[in-house]
Amino acid sequence: MKSIFSLLIFLIFSNYYTGHKPKFKMERFGNVKTFFRSGFNFGDKTRESQEMKIHVIGKLSEILAKRLNLKDTLMIEYERSYNDKKLIILECDNSNYKVLGLNEGVIMKSNNRGLAVRIIDKNIDVIDVLKLVEYTILNRKKINKFLIPTDYNYSYNDENIITVLANSDDLIQKITKNQSNLIDEIINNEVELLNNGFSKTKISWKNGEFIFGFNDVPPTNGNYLKLKTEKYAIKDFKYYVENTWNDFFVIFNDSNGFTYFDGREENTSSQKVNEKISDFYPFRLNKDKISNKILLIPFNNDGFYVYKINKKLLQKIE
Repeated sequence: MKSIFSLLIFLIFSNYYTGHKPKFKMERFGNVKTFFRSGFNFGDKTRESQEMKIHVIGKLSEILAKRLNLKDTLMIEYERSYNDKKLIILECDNSNYKVLGLNEGVIMKSNNRGLAVRIIDKNIDVIDVLKLVEYTILNRKKINKFLIPTDYNYSYNDENIITVLANSDDLIQKITKNQSNLIDEIINNEVELLNNGFSKTKISWKNGEFIFGFNDVPPTNGNYLKLKTEKYAIKDFKYYVENTWNDFFVIFNDSNGFTYFDGREENTSSQKVNEKISDFYPFRLNKDKISNKILLIPFNNDGFYVYKINKKLLQKIE
């Protein structure tokens, strides 16, 4: 028994890490630029949905811009907020980076060209942001008239406030509640987000859903049996953790609940963790599966959890 416990401890701490830095990501899709910033940065195997959403928005905004004959640069910026800070700016004649400066209390100089959709918020919805993009493009000649002076607190106390030209909540809600036939059509394009190769994990987004599955397209001239795996679709989630061998996901719907998915319907199961877990730090996953068990490690809590896949049983070990 002692040797088994020692093995568990070794396996846990062989995958241990204690810190992180903010995650920045800049991409370009035709004449569409995207900027993403988040404090959530725990390696390639642990990713939050917000990072994936901004990639989807960039890809689909490129299609939207072409359909609306936009030739100018379109900047889409998003910073993940971890409190009640929220700011949305739809503007013309400034496609320069701006959000990063706002959180330092600086309003960066305009480059006097292009369009921008800028968001600071806890969570974004792909379809809602696409509606903001469409509205900005269609109303680019008058979009700046809808900006109003808005106090923005760029720190965690009430002393550091700057005045920013931003949009009202009423305007944003009015835009996102409207139906758009063009966007209804565009979101049927499937956007690939992860592909680890034949018979390994894959993620895509289509029509308002993330689709977790496995790549069943064999290499060219490969003589492979067709995979028989299920897909797991979900409208939104907090983050996922993928194991080292790319053969299963642990998808956290929120801080305290997850779904195990390995492509087998009989193994797919959702579980709740009955204790308060950090809303910021993710669970860690031991790098190896032990028989039919996986180990989940809370970042800043005592003990760890053993999840028995075939029995769908979660047990805490202290």
